[in-house]
Amino acid sequence: MKKNKNLVLLFSILIIISCYNNKENLTQKDKILKYYSLSKNDSLSIDKRKENLKKAFKLIEVIKFDSLELKMLNYNVILFRKEKNYKKAIQASKHLLIKALKYNDKRSIGEAYYKLGLYNERINQKDSAYFFYNKSLKIYEVINDSMKIGRRLLNIAIIESSFGDYKKSNATAVKALQFFDKKGTEYIASIYNNLGINSRKQELYEKAIKYYEKAITLSKKRNKINIYKNNIAISCKKMKNYDQSIDILSKILIDSTLNKFLETKARAIDNLAYVRWLKNSKLNVLPQFLEAKRIRIKEKNFEGLIASYAHLSDYYGELDKSKSLTYAYEMYNIATKEKSPYDIIEALDKISMLETADKGINFAIKRNKLKDSLIKVKDKEQYKYALVKYESEENEKKALKNKYLAEEQKTEKQGWIFIGLTTMLGFIMYIYYKRAKTKKEKVIEVYKTETRLAKKIHDELANDVYLAMNKIQNKSGEESSILADLEKIYLQTRNISHENSPVLTGNQFEGFLKQLFADFSADGCKVMNKGLSEITVNELSKEKQIVIYRVLQELLVNMKKYSEANLVIVSFSLIKDTLQIQYKDNGIGVETLEIKNGLQNMETRIKSIGGSIIFESEMQKGFQAKFQFKK
Repeated sequence: MKKNKNLVLLFSILIIISCYNNKENLTQKDKILKYYSLSKNDSLSIDKRKENLKKAFKLIEVIKFDSLELKMLNYNVILFRKEKNYKKAIQASKHLLIKALKYNDKRSIGEAYYKLGLYNERINQKDSAYFFYNKSLKIYEVINDSMKIGRRLLNIAIIESSFGDYKKSNATAVKALQFFDKKGTEYIASIYNNLGINSRKQELYEKAIKYYEKAITLSKKRNKINIYKNNIAISCKKMKNYDQSIDILSKILIDSTLNKFLETKARAIDNLAYVRWLKNSKLNVLPQFLEAKRIRIKEKNFEGLIASYAHLSDYYGELDKSKSLTYAYEMYNIATKEKSPYDIIEALDKISMLETADKGINFAIKRNKLKDSLIKVKDKEQYKYALVKYESEENEKKALKNKYLAEEQKTEKQGWIFIGLTTMLGFIMYIYYKRAKTKKEKVIEVYKTETRLAKKIHDELANDVYLAMNKIQNKSGEESSILADLEKIYLQTRNISHENSPVLTGNQFEGFLKQLFADFSADGCKVMNKGLSEITVNELSKEKQIVIYRVLQELLVNMKKYSEANLVIVSFSLIKDTLQIQYKDNGIGVETLEIKNGLQNMETRIKSIGGSIIFESEMQKGFQAKFQFKK
């Protein structure tokens, strides 16, 4: 009986303890919810809201409340966004991702990837943004969330547009359309706006306007509609249809809702003033320029402020050089602070034109250096973008897990598969390397043979002919005829030697190539190059430099012999990773183009580096050759 009483007492104590713990947990949850609610109170300062959220985080460490913790982590990111502290927002998004992966919450994982994409885009890390948007897209495809799939495709299309990949951007945008229903009309409008931007960037202004008009018919948000109308006005301005542009911008400014959207208002005021000034440079639009500037300063809209200073500098260009220069410097300072390289270049252009000669030269040099570095950075960004675009999804998944979790475990089967794939890949790479090496060796061997023969012709045959000429130089009659023939042979051997002399490669190649053009700019013929300095030919491999030189040299030699041209243009361009070179002269051309000896040699050379070449010619329309290969 005593034992039974003890058991009843023990059981009662356990119930009381359990009830107390439940009450304590309930109290903790109430406190967390209270602090979380305060953190979302718009009437409090950001610092105060962050302080409340921090208190909630401390309490949630004690009890398990996964869903609320993920909401709090998500809102923590939003608070950093409100401060425009995008680097902190990225760190907070990574923390959200780690927790979401830990709890295997697919929606939160997708949201974390999206936020990583969004804030990397805000700090101009567009290759990273593209990567994370794609990761977010894959998650929403798994859970079949149509709306989120469409939104991520729109994000991706915008990034593709920023990389100049307009064809891919258009395809992605059109693909996004199928994922939106009637609730997604604002996103559909944004898609048409993106299609309009792509068209405008390709100078297809009328097509761009049609897309913007489609966006306007779909949108119900006044601010969005005004943004799309502003885009139409810009396209009209580009077409120099100033009256229509002025009419559109004027109507935007009478919208009663505009005072709620001051960035849009400032943009419309500034653009209207600028278009009116373009139409009539004597018009006083200074008050409007200054009003737009004032709003942008107040709103801390630095991107818009750059445009204001650019327009003010242009406005004062003829009126007051000193003020024009002051605004150019203001533009430069803001663009530098915002790390906007293209705006910095534009500002430096203005400063170099307005400054004194000595200072102007220094700024021009600075501008050119920045432009050169930008080309290299852009190439690197394009390379990273291409890697993300084509990288294996499985490899991305492993890399990301290793980076954020370091929890990847491999089974024996996966290990053998990996070894097998690696071995196969290694074998393929080895075969590719051997083939490439053989091609390179052939090119170099041909080059060495040409150079050796040229030297032999010069040192032996040409010298012997020259000695023979000396022996009969003082004789007359038939000997003088022989002398003329020998002199002709001597000149031919010297030309052959010169045409096959060594090519300066590496860092000296660009200068050596320019000298080739200069050598052939004689006897009433001018040889010009276009785009050579922008494609960094000095970075090409030795064999590719040799092939470029020999092919262009052979084209120029043929031009001198047969074409009677007085102008030759050699154009260089880089499209993605393909180098394209076009030779064009205004000579007599040929009626029927036959691929023989010289042209065949050029084809062989270009094919040896994995490239292709085509020739075109018509009577009295000159001769063209276009060749290309992977850089």
